[in-house]
Amino acid sequence: MTDIREMANLAPEQLFQLKDQLSKQRWDDFENGQPNYHPSSPEEPYDSIDDLPNHDELTNEWLRFYALKRGFHPNARGTATTTSNLAMLEFSALDYIKEISPRPILFIYGDNAHSRSYSERAYYLANQPKQKLIVEDCEHIDLYDNMEKIPVDQIAKFIKDSFNA
Repeated sequence: MTDIREMANLAPEQLFQLKDQLSKQRWDDFENGQPNYHPSSPEEPYDSIDDLPNHDELTNEWLRFYALKRGFHPNARGTATTTSNLAMLEFSALDYIKEISPRPILFIYGDNAHSRSYSERAYYLANQPKQKLIVEDCEHIDLYDNMEKIPVDQIAKFIKDSFNA
């Protein structure tokens, strides 16, 4: 399965081949009565970060949350179906970002987040009013539940200033 991050770099013929492959997989899924699914998280959570297997940088970050008791849930074992990327190929979440204006947008992301480039692109494409808040020494997953890093006061200020709350 091609990673969604790799799809942006595919040549047109490669993209066509991938869509064709995924479309055929949809038929296989229909005939099997369920989608093809390859979980990326373990069946049981690991006890500590030291027990985690080592993978690429992005996978390691996800595992530091989803493969530990911190973020583990047996019904949310990571990844998506094999054909989930087909929808991602057909729709860009950023196509309509300018329509959010004139409502204010606060972009919050960690300086070490794997998703930083996505947030920066979204910020660039969005119309005013917009504001960005880059949290130092912070990964994407830190903003899920790490109250020492989540900038609650700055978020509250943005809401108060933007919506007269």
